[in-house]
Amino acid sequence: MSTGGLEVVASEGGTPTVHVDDTFFAQHVAVEDVRSQRTAEGYLAVSVRVRNKYSKDFPIQYKFTWFDANGMEVQPNGRPWEQVTLHGGESVPLSATGPEPTVVRFVVRARRMTNE
Repeated sequence: MSTGGLEVVASEGGTPTVHVDDTFFAQHVAVEDVRSQRTAEGYLAVSVRVRNKYSKDFPIQYKFTWFDANGMEVQPNGRPWEQVTLHGGESVPLSATGPEPTVVRFVVRARRMTNE
């Protein structure tokens, strides 16, 4: 992982795993919940709830990456980093829906705001 933040990895129906490689980020942001379900059209919808553990605003970026049953990335250049500011003590969902019904696994990466 090279995001300089945290990474949540999960398969449909599986237990999510959280990896952290930035101690400062981990002191400010906690993963509270990870949920996924299929839409009526068969797409995997995901919500990862994160919380700002401090009283001041903490701007972050996040990005979802999607994989099929063979471990191949689906639409590798599909989504850019998205931005959200976590206000002091606030808990917000980072949500997205897979780009194709073949998606069975996802990774969401979050990091401190950069000027990319």
